[in-house]
Amino acid sequence: MPPNSSQQIFRRFGKNFITVSFSIALALLYVLVLRSLAVQISPPPPPITEPYPDTSTEELCAAAGGRWIKDAPAKSASPTRPVLENPAAVSYCQGPLAFERARDQQSERSRQASLFVFAIGGGVAVAAALLLPLLLPVAPGLMIGAIVSFFIAGVHIWTLAPGLGRLVTIVIIFLVLTAIGLKVFRDQGR
Repeated sequence: MPPNSSQQIFRRFGKNFITVSFSIALALLYVLVLRSLAVQISPPPPPITEPYPDTSTEELCAAAGGRWIKDAPAKSASPTRPVLENPAAVSYCQGPLAFERARDQQSERSRQASLFVFAIGGGVAVAAALLLPLLLPVAPGLMIGAIVSFFIAGVHIWTLAPGLGRLVTIVIIFLVLTAIGLKVFRDQGR
């Protein structure tokens, strides 16, 4: 073994390590930029810091957007022993309340905006990576960012789409990622 071969191996390993590290850092930064863009377009609902609204009376329930249920039969404490305290006198407020509906709508708008930002951002990253194959650390970083973006978009579609929509989405994402992988491996084999 020539004396310089260990230095060459160390240099090659160091160069590959730096290239891979840069690619991963670029991918994470790209995904972070996409997430911050999605949050700017449609922010998720803020955390609940106020106490749950008082809905102990019919008027308070109606003001909060709920529905007052009068004289509902009480549930027994156990299946074998019924409740003996006036079972017909149970009244309560049935939700969802107006603020819960507003939070749900804002959350869904935020997920939809995030879905579109990640899907479009993933497509842009794939196109850029395929157009810039000579920039060694940049193209793989963009491709990793695209894969993560498509994965996040797939998760959003999974939560938003019912039954068959989920299956179709996962199949499409699988086919797109497989086609990208085959193209990259063919390009590396040349």
